[in-house]
Amino acid sequence: MAKTGRSVDLLDVDGRAGRRRRKGRIRGVLGMLLLAGLTTSISGFTVVESFAMVKAQGRQNTYDNAPYCTGSGQTDNCVLRTNANVDYVGVWKNSGRKAHGYTTNVYLDPTVGETQYVTLSSAKDLSGSVSEGDQMAVLVWHDQITRYTFLGKTHDTDLNPHHVVTDDLGVLSMALLVATAFGRPLLRRLLRNRIAINLKRNRVPDWTLVGLGLAAAMSALFHATYVLAVFNVTGVALLVLSVAWPFIPWVATQPLRGEPMLLGQRGAAAAKANAKGKPRRQLP
Repeated sequence: MAKTGRSVDLLDVDGRAGRRRRKGRIRGVLGMLLLAGLTTSISGFTVVESFAMVKAQGRQNTYDNAPYCTGSGQTDNCVLRTNANVDYVGVWKNSGRKAHGYTTNVYLDPTVGETQYVTLSSAKDLSGSVSEGDQMAVLVWHDQITRYTFLGKTHDTDLNPHHVVTDDLGVLSMALLVATAFGRPLLRRLLRNRIAINLKRNRVPDWTLVGLGLAAAMSALFHATYVLAVFNVTGVALLVLSVAWPFIPWVATQPLRGEPMLLGQRGAAAAKANAKGKPRRQLP
């Protein structure tokens, strides 16, 4: 009876261990799917927004070189200096980190162009300084207000090409590094047996992507939009192509004498299996 009881206990232990292993595998698969989704979305976003930033930079160049309008008609080829009526003033109490302040918004209706929603301040209640019926000096380009003058100071609106490019630079400055941080661990996990054969050469994509990411961040710091776009698109392409890197003959062979090789059971088994031409599924 004692033996039977002990056997039952061992079965219970094995059953619990098996359930834990299954749960661990399920969590691992879900984690890899999450990494795959994040990598795909961030990489696609980086490429799309890089091209959008290049287009926005072209609009900024056109805006900077546009002359002032001599009449009061079309604003597609020139920048119009005019006035805008304040149609509405709204003040809201902030929440979250800025809960101590207020946001002041207005609707500006220029003499030429579209009515526009403008934030005068995201920290102060300026309702005592502006009211409905007031007028503000504004610049209008492509029927959109790009600048306004309030309390003696000139401010860019959210639709100003300079503001759009600056926002893109801020978002894309770290995009490649984030995509690398999610994508490369996923690929290394999926190709770990192949990578274990020659660890040193399989670090080349990692260091290259980190270098491109840092170069992209520096390009954003210096407002080099075209250079940033090139680095980001090149980095995403390299991240995708790094799937095939471990299978290149120069990488998929054992290191030459004097080159470091991954030690340990997995690395030794992987190298041995590769030398004998065994398929990866036989590796431990």
